[in-house]
Amino acid sequence: MHALVAQLEFLGAGGEIVTANARVTGPNYKPYITDHWEEPYRTARIYDLLRDKRDLRPEDMLKIQADTFSYPHLFLAEQLVAAAKVAPPKDERARKLLQEAKDWNGMADANSPVVSFLDATLFRALDLILKPHLGRDTEQYHWRRVAFLQRVLTERPGRWLPVDYKNYDELLSAAADQAVKRLEERTKDADPDDWAWKRFNYLDMLHPIGREGILKKLLSITNQPQSGTEWSPRAASRHHGPSQRFVANLANWDESIILLTGGESGQTGSEHYRDQFPYWIEGKAIYGPFSDDAEAKVKRHALRLKPGP
Repeated sequence: MHALVAQLEFLGAGGEIVTANARVTGPNYKPYITDHWEEPYRTARIYDLLRDKRDLRPEDMLKIQADTFSYPHLFLAEQLVAAAKVAPPKDERARKLLQEAKDWNGMADANSPVVSFLDATLFRALDLILKPHLGRDTEQYHWRRVAFLQRVLTERPGRWLPVDYKNYDELLSAAADQAVKRLEERTKDADPDDWAWKRFNYLDMLHPIGREGILKKLLSITNQPQSGTEWSPRAASRHHGPSQRFVANLANWDESIILLTGGESGQTGSEHYRDQFPYWIEGKAIYGPFSDDAEAKVKRHALRLKPGP
């Protein structure tokens, strides 16, 4: 659950508890739990969406779960735009995309080539900074890497600046030039307008035995365009996402929202095998009744399992 909003005095003035898989304990907490918390960007965005809000309904909470804002990409866009004033990228395509990034609002839309460009630039910048220190192991480094990049670009310490660059502005523009080349290599297409984010961030939900051929078509849900990034509240990447979208209405359980990734049925031929998927990926509400009376009003099908003789 991304966020729990409770009207309890001991939670403080806001009454919110937000986790989003980020750290929930202080550095001195005992016993040790883990170091592998998610980075805090989704948590920060959820807090921003909840701040000073009252009388929220289940539909409002579902919108938060499906939010596509990406703090790291917006931060990088601001850094790149500022850097280009000092050391412009050499590639005309990078300059074009930076012009578009000036007015970008941080929402990672599936049709946006700017998001693809910023995402590629982010990882190229990380490579440029880390390779002098980690060499071939750079690709193995994942722990809080985006938070590391944000801190380096904010503080700009000399010890992390590669000797090939006079300043971080040059490094960022070099990363932008490398990014457009990488995008061209991956898409076999030189036109930035054809680098929509959905070409890189489509969703594949693969059944264990449905990875190839006819079984993949029958059992899996693949090549589905999606907005957002792994640092958005909706946590969207090619092989990662929420296993369920759930909003509990404690005042009226029958107005709670439950969205499954596929459907209620595990039987391939059933009409309910994947009928909830469009609602899940688009963040549209399906209400999950809890009381017997409410369930009876919306029930469409019942499967009864009986013991054999």
